[in-house]
Amino acid sequence: MTGTLPFMSTNNLDIALNNDANYIPTPRSALDDWESLIYVLSWLGTFGINIADEAQRIADLKAQKQEQKDGFSAGLKGGTSLGQTKQKMLKPYNDLLIKEWREGGIRTIITMKRSQLESYAKFDMSVVQDFYKDEYSSLQTLVHELRNNLFDNAKYSPECKGTFIFTKIDPPINPFKSRIDYASDIMKDLLAVVRAQRDKAIQRINDSK
Repeated sequence: MTGTLPFMSTNNLDIALNNDANYIPTPRSALDDWESLIYVLSWLGTFGINIADEAQRIADLKAQKQEQKDGFSAGLKGGTSLGQTKQKMLKPYNDLLIKEWREGGIRTIITMKRSQLESYAKFDMSVVQDFYKDEYSSLQTLVHELRNNLFDNAKYSPECKGTFIFTKIDPPINPFKSRIDYASDIMKDLLAVVRAQRDKAIQRINDSK
């Protein structure tokens, strides 16, 4: 198996997991790389897009924990209690669902990723809302639009939509395989999303000068 577990596509993980002689894998394609990009961007959005932000997030977590402790103590003494900060509340690592991308078994990682990416709401609640800070809003938009165009893109065929494979029905449902037939068109949609967000980022930089 090659690749880093948190960032591997579910299809590549599925291929790595199955050694059944009767198993027929979905062929790898460039769409696997686009799926991996969603995981990479989501990981960076959660823990920091650079070393400085990663270190600051750790510091903010420590400060938040101390503030909660101080607020609880003040409440016991009859003073001001919790809820004074207006900053985004951060979750410690062990409370983040995304940590299972690294620590879970392969089957757990596959099931969790496919469940989280199944819909906008699930992805937003389980992953995107945990992005480090509000300034990452453009990154939140980017990963949502990439997910929408990769997994909710039914404009080429209804069979392309979805994140789960059902092999015990007739005919079987495999949206990953169905998307390969339209990979070129889907990748154009995905590239258009990246270019649009790039142009908006350039415009924000120019406006700030």
